[in-house]
Amino acid sequence: MKRFVIICLAATVLTAWACVLPAQSEEAQPANIQQEAATLAANETPAQPKELSVYGEVQSVNAAANSISVQYYDYDSDQEKTAEIAVNKDTKIENVTGIEKINKGDWVDVVYSVKDSKNVATSIVVEKEEPEAPVTAADMPAEE
Repeated sequence: MKRFVIICLAATVLTAWACVLPAQSEEAQPANIQQEAATLAANETPAQPKELSVYGEVQSVNAAANSISVQYYDYDSDQEKTAEIAVNKDTKIENVTGIEKINKGDWVDVVYSVKDSKNVATSIVVEKEEPEAPVTAADMPAEE
């Protein structure tokens, strides 16, 4: 029994000593770690602008300034908000031929990013109402 206690005590001391040595060597290298972190940060490429989207009703269209104003519901703040969104030559517009064909009251789905503190549209999808189909005799209920 005495031998078993001595062996356990020796194993505990060796384990503790093995854990302390690597910790001491890491403390001696903080300058190297900081230098490596600075090198990695310098080599990183700038992040691409984050894409955001809004779905809402067009409040106004300014074809001369190439921008639209969209009223949308912000679920984070639980409020109606209005966003001024710029349109450029790279903006893809669907269901109309151009910004001049977007009308006040149209519903749009806009994907945009913030560039130079300006909302710039990547794509605009204009929702157009489909005309109602004419009622035919086949659609009418049968008389009994």
